[in-house]
Amino acid sequence: MARNGSRSTHELLSGRLGERALTIRKQRGLMLREVSERTGVSIAMLSMIERGRSTPSIGTLHALADAYGIQMSEFLHSLEPPDGQSIIRRAENQEVIRTGPGVERRIMIGDTERGYELAENRYEPGTSSSRAPLHHQGFEFGFVLEGQLEVTVGDRVHVARTGDAIRLDSSLPHRFRNPGPHTTRTLWVNISHPAAATKQD
Repeated sequence: MARNGSRSTHELLSGRLGERALTIRKQRGLMLREVSERTGVSIAMLSMIERGRSTPSIGTLHALADAYGIQMSEFLHSLEPPDGQSIIRRAENQEVIRTGPGVERRIMIGDTERGYELAENRYEPGTSSSRAPLHHQGFEFGFVLEGQLEVTVGDRVHVARTGDAIRLDSSLPHRFRNPGPHTTRTLWVNISHPAAATKQD
């Protein structure tokens, strides 16, 4: 996969994420059925992802990361943890994930120890974070930089526009969609349980 913010082809991303997903699942000693029960993603889809036949959506990646107890950025295997003081330059160590036509996620900071991830998401008109609402552990905050974002949480649907902020409990089924007609850009923070705290439990 290309580094320094360049975009990868769909095939390379699918293969890389599939290999990582398979490796991590085996390291955790989990069967596909158990992962399916934890995430709500079908066994057939999980199998396709692991074989590189399908690129997971942003929502699916979050659900898988939660099931495996990792940050989503760890699927990319190349982000270095911030040293607490450095500026993370756009052209350095920032992976761009294209999870489907018209959907991109640029991970700016992924900090496993502190349990948070900062990213910029782009949705072209009519695209979404996942086919259906998904859930995972943690909490998230979002800010609409431009465009509008349809936010589904449980059985409620909200529309956030430029300048609006969103906060939600990630354990609730949720999905994001751009109802159009222009590109939507959001700044997003996902917070999970810090690794350090998990080790102490």
